[in-house]
Amino acid sequence: MTPEVAIEHPRALRGLHEEYLHAGSEVLQALTFFATREKLTRAGYGTETEAINAAAVRIAREVAGDRALVAGSVTRTQLFEREGPSAAGHARDLIGEQIRLLQDAGVDFLILETFFRLDEMLIALACARPSGLPLVATMSFRPRTTESSDGHTPAACARAMVDAGAAAVGANCEQEPARMLPILRAMRGAVDVPLAAQPAAFRTTDETPCFTRIPEFPDELETVQVARRAFHDFARAAADEGIGFVGGCCGCNATYIRALARGAAAARPSVGAEAPASAA
Repeated sequence: MTPEVAIEHPRALRGLHEEYLHAGSEVLQALTFFATREKLTRAGYGTETEAINAAAVRIAREVAGDRALVAGSVTRTQLFEREGPSAAGHARDLIGEQIRLLQDAGVDFLILETFFRLDEMLIALACARPSGLPLVATMSFRPRTTESSDGHTPAACARAMVDAGAAAVGANCEQEPARMLPILRAMRGAVDVPLAAQPAAFRTTDETPCFTRIPEFPDELETVQVARRAFHDFARAAADEGIGFVGGCCGCNATYIRALARGAAAARPSVGAEAPASAA
């Protein structure tokens, strides 16, 4: 699901948020992933940037009511992947603009997610700090789980994100729950802030530990879905691993979040379940 859905199919988006809320989510994530002006312009929606971000937050807020928080999703620009570090200034402008839009729309906090490079994550954190909003920062690790795309270990990423103002740090996307745990443990050894985890719902292999690099991506992913039990067990393990914010990323429909919420409730009632309205 892409962010223009917020203005083109608001009823469908509302229904998706309702599914996640009923499944046990304590946070609804506004559908603002890839909703910077440059990304929307490439999709033909650049002039609707303000309207898309505002509508996405409004719909999530209306569904959440007083039962859940609303998070704004901010992710990488993809400029670093296309142009390299010379794109830093442009990326800063784009991310900064979107954060201001999300703040104006009234999100409770920001999730900076699916950043492959630490340098771009640090730009996002620098843009987000002036908002005064709580910041959750999660990296995605590929093609290896041992370092970011620009060569930093999970532990180093965690330390740098905390130093840059993140209230919680962790990982999201690319790995299924069990394979993400070692990344989180490395981060836990480096920082004292709460950890956040939003694993994907697709099985990977030791040789290819990132679902976007396996042969089944993108057209046969239904053949490598993990069992719902994996998310239930992950939520229970989260309490022992010091992971205070758990949720799901790509492939996670409401049934996975329901399993996650039940596992969290069984392990520690204070652990919440977060369900993004869009796959990161």
